[in-house]
Amino acid sequence: MGPRPLSAVVGRPLNFTVRGQPMRKQLFLAGACLGLVCAYYYALVLVEGYAAALPLSPRWIAYFPFRVVGFLSLSLLYDTVALVLVSLPVAVLLARFGGRRATAVALIMTTALFVVTTVPSLIEDISRGALAGFHTPWRLYMAFAFLEFIAVLPLLVWLLRKPSNNRSRGP
Repeated sequence: MGPRPLSAVVGRPLNFTVRGQPMRKQLFLAGACLGLVCAYYYALVLVEGYAAALPLSPRWIAYFPFRVVGFLSLSLLYDTVALVLVSLPVAVLLARFGGRRATAVALIMTTALFVVTTVPSLIEDISRGALAGFHTPWRLYMAFAFLEFIAVLPLLVWLLRKPSNNRSRGP
């Protein structure tokens, strides 16, 4: 004698099929992200090179008590403007098409670029003692530039993302 059938239970056969995104769509999105990272880095190198070649205003440098601080502050200003100008179109694309994970994708993109392009030369400079001769303003400039490189794109994506429709309603 088998198990007793349950009464008052309407049975529907269990369906264990999984309907996920096709692999082609995921590969296309990964390729699009990789292409976007390459285009972003290429544009960043071009614009940063142009910003580095801009002449420094002696008037600007004269406002600071030390020439090096004036030089670094103007360089940082040029660097920031160039980074924002290059990052803005990429941030618009990611905010528009990236969905709710766009900020995380932007952070992964910039961190991966930093690790691949900057960290190896930084490790080499540290190992041979090349950074030991830099004074504190130069070290602060470099630390801020690295942090800025990683944070500007995710911050712009976060600012440009679509607002959520899940707003709580008040009383």
